[in-house]
Amino acid sequence: MSLELVKETIRINNLVGEDTAQTVIEHDIIVPDTNPDAVRILLIDGEVYEKSSEVLQDKVAVNGAIRYKILYISDDESRKVRSINTSSDFSYNVDVLNARFGLKANVKCEMEHIDYEILYGRKIKVKSIVRFDVKVCEEAEHDFANNISGLDDIETLRDYIDINSTLGENSAYCNVNESIEIPAGKPTIKEILRSDIKIVGKDYKVSDNKIIAKGDLNILTLYIADDEENSIQFMEHELPFTQFIDLQGVNDACECEVDYRIINYSFRAAEDNDGELRILNTEVELMLKAQAYERKRIDILTDAYSLSRKLAIEQKPFKTKKVISKEKSQINIKETVYVDGDNPGIAEVFNVLSKPSLIECNIGNGNITIEGAIKNSILYLANNSEQPVSCYDCEIPFRQNIDIKDINPKMGCEIELDVEHCNYSMLSANEVEIRAIVNVCIKVVDTVEVPLVSRVSESPIEEKRSESPSITIYFSQPDDNLWKIAKKYYTTVDNIKKINNLSDDDNIQPGQQIIIPRKLNIS
Repeated sequence: MSLELVKETIRINNLVGEDTAQTVIEHDIIVPDTNPDAVRILLIDGEVYEKSSEVLQDKVAVNGAIRYKILYISDDESRKVRSINTSSDFSYNVDVLNARFGLKANVKCEMEHIDYEILYGRKIKVKSIVRFDVKVCEEAEHDFANNISGLDDIETLRDYIDINSTLGENSAYCNVNESIEIPAGKPTIKEILRSDIKIVGKDYKVSDNKIIAKGDLNILTLYIADDEENSIQFMEHELPFTQFIDLQGVNDACECEVDYRIINYSFRAAEDNDGELRILNTEVELMLKAQAYERKRIDILTDAYSLSRKLAIEQKPFKTKKVISKEKSQINIKETVYVDGDNPGIAEVFNVLSKPSLIECNIGNGNITIEGAIKNSILYLANNSEQPVSCYDCEIPFRQNIDIKDINPKMGCEIELDVEHCNYSMLSANEVEIRAIVNVCIKVVDTVEVPLVSRVSESPIEEKRSESPSITIYFSQPDDNLWKIAKKYYTTVDNIKKINNLSDDDNIQPGQQIIIPRKLNIS
């Protein structure tokens, strides 16, 4: 009977490659036919989102779009605030070494800076600096040998490794369609200027074969009121949502990661029962992507020998990432921001757009220190008829030390920052107090690298062991252990322990005398 390796097969999601890229994306924005010409831009920003991606040889092709939001002063006699809300597509290739066709990519896009130029009244040239963070992964089955069959006298040495076994991933689309009322005391809508939306209160629960994800949509709407002054108003709403994500094999003992993304949204004014535009019809499309894995302790064969045959063992290296821990923390930030004299004075703040960025992280023994900043755009109504709406950009730095058990500088970590809540108070015409809570999600990873037995073969023992002495006196060397000695002399560890009156807890010392009996079952 030939020798065979007894194996356990585990599915693992391996990181093949990752990279970060930055590029300038240019678009020409055409003023809609229904809008007057633009004479001055009050505010312009954009949201980047991925529409699709494809992994090619050593690169990832990303197809996405930028959703532009522009407020401008019209060139007609009224000089009123008008808006442009439009979306423009783009394509970009991110180089990722070792990527190949058929693998999966995880792409995150972020707007870092936006600049513009009014070419003429009906065309605005926009240049956006966009950052791409791309990871390419491969799900593959790996065999882990834990025993050898085919001979009755094989001695085996085993160890174990802790790995993350992939259960799979799946995506679900969630449509949130609601008709929400304008708050009492607010005038009716004449025209919607812009809407800002973000997901807060993210949470999920794992059940049998499904993940239940939930959250809240925070919606802030800026609009022109249908009153005598055509005043600029704003209102805020929150809409809850829940979405089931089917994923075969998951249960409450599994580890999961859920990525929430806003794919598309639209807001339209509608009439209430009295025929007034006091209803906001909301349509939001979300994509929720879940990945699940379970932590497994795998027995692996590290060495083996036979008492009667010579074994040749081949090994191959195995390397993967193991999640050590997942931690969550919060950073509370409070800062007074002074709006400088080049900007018009503040009449009323209607929103603060906050985006966190990670600058540096340092891993110590049992802790991690992160440094970053919150980039804030303070959107406000101004005390200036020439510029009724304005924006002031500022950064608030932060530094936080977080204790994490069992972490050390040799490990790596993945950090995600998210502004859970941002509140603000207008202190004066040029002072705003910003209060923010930043969620910090930390995934500590370590590299597992072990040799795995991949093949074993047998051959006759060449030396004439029957002519060797019946007892050998051996003096142990500095690097010896009982396994090495037993393997060298074709005996068993238990036999050596029995002859030498050694217990399981005894460790041999260099120079220690070991009596080794001769085995006579050589074939």
